[in-house]
Amino acid sequence: MGYLKIVTAILIWSSLGIFIRKIELPNEGIIFYTAVIAGTLQFILLASSGLLKTVRRSAKDMRSAVLLVVSPVCFIANTMLFYYAFRHTTIANAVLTHYTAPVFVAILAPLLLKEKIHRTTWIAIILSSVGLWFIFSGTPTGTDVPHESSESLGIMAGALSGLAYAFLIIIVRKIASLYSSLLIIFIQNGIVAIVLLPFVFNMEVPLQSWPYLVTMGILHSTIAPLLYVQGFKSVKANEAAILGYFEPVGAIVLALVFLHELPGLTALIGGILILYSGYMILAFRGRR
Repeated sequence: MGYLKIVTAILIWSSLGIFIRKIELPNEGIIFYTAVIAGTLQFILLASSGLLKTVRRSAKDMRSAVLLVVSPVCFIANTMLFYYAFRHTTIANAVLTHYTAPVFVAILAPLLLKEKIHRTTWIAIILSSVGLWFIFSGTPTGTDVPHESSESLGIMAGALSGLAYAFLIIIVRKIASLYSSLLIIFIQNGIVAIVLLPFVFNMEVPLQSWPYLVTMGILHSTIAPLLYVQGFKSVKANEAAILGYFEPVGAIVLALVFLHELPGLTALIGGILILYSGYMILAFRGRR
């Protein structure tokens, strides 16, 4: 059952690019309204379950509390860059370059978590770098492919979103044992909404965008994360990370079905190299 929950969450996330393309709002507007909708729902769940009363407030957790507040900054950077990639390159390129995150985590872990860097990590770095080069040199095809002049910027944004997500993973890893996952997600959404409020204060939301925003707030930002976390109760973390590779496959299939968007051969080769480099790191960690 745990595997099914994790795969369901991942497949929900794989549809994110379709929603971003359909919503006629700037990225900061999408992030803000999704955070407000998701945060409201999460507050109701927290209040009804009594989890708000169980937050630890001891002095030794002050550093973790700071990290809890800092994590939304990484979330905003990750999401803004990821959404930019969705709109300026193919969905396949955006998702595949975002999957440089495991490699970035392996690079940052020795610096921030005092973990040793292994030869496998260096091989993975080389493979992912070659993969990025393939994607940069690829030519996508389809009826809804962004203009070629912005293609490189979109690919670069996808890779940088992977870096921002790597920082987010490391921060969450440090605080996950102190706070409930629902509380972490709620605080993250709350701070995101506060930070972005000045940028969306006078922003008009087209009526046709609301169904997409509400769906994202409920499905992508609340249900999917909860399913994913619940799946960890019966699935090992390393196995869950490997199951995450369903996301680019699902994203490519959905982009083909709904947007008639097909990645080029070189982009697919590059994506395979990036995904394999991440798999190498995950597999190595699983053996230790």
